[in-house]
Amino acid sequence: MARVETIGDATLYLGDCLEILPTLPKVDAVITDPPYGIAYQSARRTGGVTEMLLNDDVAPLESVALMSAQIVDGGALYLATRFDVAAQWNDAVRGAGLTLKTPIYWDKGNHTSGDLEGDFGAQVEIFIFAHKGRHRLRGPRLANLWRVMREPAGEHPTPKPVALMGRMVTCSTDAGAIILDPFMGSGTTGVACANLGRKFIGIEIEPKYFDIACERIDNAYRQKRMFA
Repeated sequence: MARVETIGDATLYLGDCLEILPTLPKVDAVITDPPYGIAYQSARRTGGVTEMLLNDDVAPLESVALMSAQIVDGGALYLATRFDVAAQWNDAVRGAGLTLKTPIYWDKGNHTSGDLEGDFGAQVEIFIFAHKGRHRLRGPRLANLWRVMREPAGEHPTPKPVALMGRMVTCSTDAGAIILDPFMGSGTTGVACANLGRKFIGIEIEPKYFDIACERIDNAYRQKRMFA
């Protein structure tokens, strides 16, 4: 039985999204940063050991069909990936009956380290963008290159900025909409939803990251009440 926490308009599940997704209500959008299946290792070292992102050894492609099933007709999917595994994620998105649209390229404002002598510094990351049925973007039409400065890594080695996830929230949903993140990590999408008046459903399999997400989302609601 999954552990469930309710914080404001956020419902957070500690458990396996493959088991939890079919039990959820329909949502207006999925905004998520899943494991890519690349056994990512950060440049950060803890106790002399390079830190590896948990559960990143296999790409959970089977989750895409489950995500698609929970999206309402007219809803959207935003899914982070990397250039060398994007094709398999694109195939999974198509296979789930979603329509691929123009991807978003996130310009982080600075590049990663990686192979300093034999490769270019990676300054851009990819978000797959797809529709279920016909989706309408909100606000003025944006180009697909988004420059949002990367935030320093904290307890999670690959955090996405709240402003970045928040832009996806406002581009594809209205106030009161339900956003789902089946790979919640440290809860950035949930923080963005708390700030922007959206309901949030998050799932995270690692207790360490789940607890961090609960704390961050709770703090977001506390700050909102303080300045309301």
